Amino acid sequence: MRAPPVMRLLLLSVPLLSAPAWAIADCTFQGKPINLDNGSSTATLTGTVRCLDRDTKEETHTVSFKNGKQDGWEVRRWPGGRAVEQEYRAGKRQGGFKRYEEGRLVETAQYVDDNARGEELRYHPNGKVSRRVDRQPDDARSSFADYDDTGRLTSAGCGLQTSREAGTKDCPWKGPSPLVFFHPNGQKRAVIPLKDGLRQGVTESFDSKGQRTGTTAFAAGLRDGVSTEFYEGTARRSTTYVQGKQEGDETEYFNDGAKKQVTTWKDRQKVKRVEYFQNGERKREFVVTGTRAVDSLFLDDGSLRQRENLAMEDGRGRFVPDGLTESFLPDGGPQSREHYVQGDAEGQRQVWAENGVLVEDSQWAKGRVTARKRWNPDGGLVEDDTFYEDGSRKKKP
Repeated sequence: MRAPPVMRLLLLSVPLLSAPAWAIADCTFQGKPINLDNGSSTATLTGTVRCLDRDTKEETHTVSFKNGKQDGWEVRRWPGGRAVEQEYRAGKRQGGFKRYEEGRLVETAQYVDDNARGEELRYHPNGKVSRRVDRQPDDARSSFADYDDTGRLTSAGCGLQTSREAGTKDCPWKGPSPLVFFHPNGQKRAVIPLKDGLRQGVTESFDSKGQRTGTTAFAAGLRDGVSTEFYEGTARRSTTYVQGKQEGDETEYFNDGAKKQVTTWKDRQKVKRVEYFQNGERKREFVVTGTRAVDSLFLDDGSLRQRENLAMEDGRGRFVPDGLTESFLPDGGPQSREHYVQGDAEGQRQVWAENGVLVEDSQWAKGRVTARKRWNPDGGLVEDDTFYEDGSRKKKP
């Protein structure tokens, strides 16, 4: 059986609020029952429809029409003080929007041609603004600012989908300098000097206990200079930027402040990396020149342990041995010397014992040994063989 025309199941359709439970309401226009779900009932309507909860007789919904289209304010109410108010013009959302929870205003917005535009505000329970948004058709030009319940700024920036912090390039801050962000406990989170709304000079960052966690140099809203990260008051990493791009040295530190690693950037590429022992001596050095590199390892007294020549592997974007690779004994004498071509052993390979005696002399081709002689550390010959491509030894006459 079809329900009487005065009955209507109300379901929230206004954005920004989840749908409530179904409720039954009786709607009337100029004292006569009307079914808002029936389009023919409102096709030429001009005036306000009012709906009452069938059980409580409280007003749950009012909607205004002009020539059959919503025009004016639509108001929806639910038990417990929940309500939504939306303004319409010629059937589209146009004008104001308000949302209430437990009888208090929690959100306001503006609509233009059925799209949210302009200022949006959200409120803390104490009535202070918690979030302020300026929504623009181009999301990159939209801006936001968040506040704690005392009115202190906690974050701000541009773009609501892909956000950029306030004061960075293309996101000027219209407020005073310095721009200051706060932690929830009231401690300063960041102090940001500005010039013409953009970050200029050194920005300082702090944890919730007030201890400094970072410093970043800016020029005209771009990182420019040295940025340093701190942990418990000690520098742990510093990075150099030029006009927003990483350029120069990036340094990591041990807990005691000694250098741990220095990486040098040029044209957005890593061209050098030096690792250190905590005593300050080099541990490893990797230097790139175009498509070639040299990788060197050191002992903690500074003496060279190994040096390897490398080349960029064709089509793979990684370095492989290419050229001479050599290692050294603690006294500086040779320990091994071998040659590579694009990652494969090629040519002579020699190995020495700790007493300086040659103990291996072999020949290689495309990564396979072709001939090998071995000696004991006292100089006695123990092997003298040649090999087939499958690795088997050639039989001697």
